[in-house]
Amino acid sequence: MSKECKVGILGGTFNPIHIGHLILAEQAYEEFDLEHVIFLPSGVSYLKKNTGVLPAETRYEMVSLAVSDNDHFSVSKREIMRKGNTYTSDTITELNRDYPGTHFFFILGADTLFQMENWFEPAQIFGGCTILASVRNGRSTDELKAKIQEYEKAYNADIRLLKTTDIDISSKMIRSFAERNHSIRYYVPDSVNEYILEKGLYRGEAPEYKVTESEN
Repeated sequence: MSKECKVGILGGTFNPIHIGHLILAEQAYEEFDLEHVIFLPSGVSYLKKNTGVLPAETRYEMVSLAVSDNDHFSVSKREIMRKGNTYTSDTITELNRDYPGTHFFFILGADTLFQMENWFEPAQIFGGCTILASVRNGRSTDELKAKIQEYEKAYNADIRLLKTTDIDISSKMIRSFAERNHSIRYYVPDSVNEYILEKGLYRGEAPEYKVTESEN
């Protein structure tokens, strides 16, 4: 990465990744003139203990397939390779250490913004990147502005609103469809759909479907 470049970060469990994630990343890329967006599949989360998700390597493979045709998207194993719990604060600190001079933009939904004060070391997160909060999920602009002002005062945070298409798709919904043998075509990229069908994922019968711990 070149000095002073602007790079987006989109983290999540991605269980599985879907078109809503990709559209969010693309809109952030365009609206804030980013040079690149890194997708970060989560490792072990202290926030989602005992939550059944696919193993990290399987989720990583799906994200890799999903972003393979976009030259300004990439996927990183940074979090899934980390031992122990995964903390966003550690990720932000590592990225700033490894890429000095790069301005990082952490992309998230408005609903997630309201939870950040309860994350591990929130001051470290706010101090290490700009937050791009997607306006969606029924949150009013007034609510968002009030929360942003609260974080600005408490953490000197740099938070900007990201205007995005509100697409009512969730990974949970896609898993539910797959479990009932309903089509998930067009909800996920074709390559991801084929991978899920080939591996028999989310049907509770394939060896890849195991209980692990996920991140945010």
